[in-house]
Amino acid sequence: MVGPATGGTPVLIIGSGLANATSVTFGGTPATVLFQDPLGLLIIALAPAHAAGPVQVVVTTTSGTSAPALFTYLTPAPPIAALITPNTGPAAGGTPFTITGVNLTGAAVTFGGIAATGVTVDTTGTILTGVTPAHAAGNVPVIVTTPGGSAPVPGGFTYV
Repeated sequence: MVGPATGGTPVLIIGSGLANATSVTFGGTPATVLFQDPLGLLIIALAPAHAAGPVQVVVTTTSGTSAPALFTYLTPAPPIAALITPNTGPAAGGTPFTITGVNLTGAAVTFGGIAATGVTVDTTGTILTGVTPAHAAGNVPVIVTTPGGSAPVPGGFTYV
């Protein structure tokens, strides 16, 4: 079983004696139980966020604790910012922009170290939109930062 370190992966736990589960933990972190089979054969739990790496999944019932199963949290993929449109705008800021790339989910964007506003990312994680902040005239680096790391947008943004 594997999933992202950000959590949110539904995990099917199959076994016996799982009836009346009082908790499910991933590496000691409590999970949300979405479904419990009344026969005690399966549980569906939502993996919580956790640091990358393997962890033990343990089910606790009124009868005791299960043998651990393994779940591996994966490191989020780093963002790749390919293009910003437009790539110029007024020093006063307020220019709506679009950045295309991959792995942009959860991103924040800075222009010369100043945070953009209204940043949203589509459900595919490939199109990011926002509004430029004010900045002195000139070319500045545009940096996209996600849970997987940071990436510059080629060419940056030029304030005029």
